[in-house]
Amino acid sequence: MIRLFAAALLLIPAAAHAEPKFTPAYQKCLAAPSGQSTAGMIDCIGAELKIQDARLNRSYQAAQKRMSLPRQKAALTKAQRAWIAFRDADCASRYDAAWGTLSRIEANSCVLDRTAERADELDAFQGQQ
Repeated sequence: MIRLFAAALLLIPAAAHAEPKFTPAYQKCLAAPSGQSTAGMIDCIGAELKIQDARLNRSYQAAQKRMSLPRQKAALTKAQRAWIAFRDADCASRYDAAWGTLSRIEANSCVLDRTAERADELDAFQGQQ
């Protein structure tokens, strides 16, 4: 019984870090000739970020609706605001003009990846009833 429980615990981190859900249009955009340049990649990332940001907002609202007590909703709101501040600061730290144009792609990809991952987390967030 203990071994089964320990094995289940090992699976939790793997599931928590699953690849984020991106649209097929994003991969198509990156694969297109226009998506091969720095500007093209950033445009593709920007288009997908709009979609993922909308998904994040829907996931957050759905998680809020699953909360039954005001303090639960307040805790999730506080966590979400802290997460946004962290995402923005962390991803901004990945860009510096001195590091070249690839750092722009890295910073923008960071925002996209984190946004999609957070939407996935909120989709799975159940809270306690």
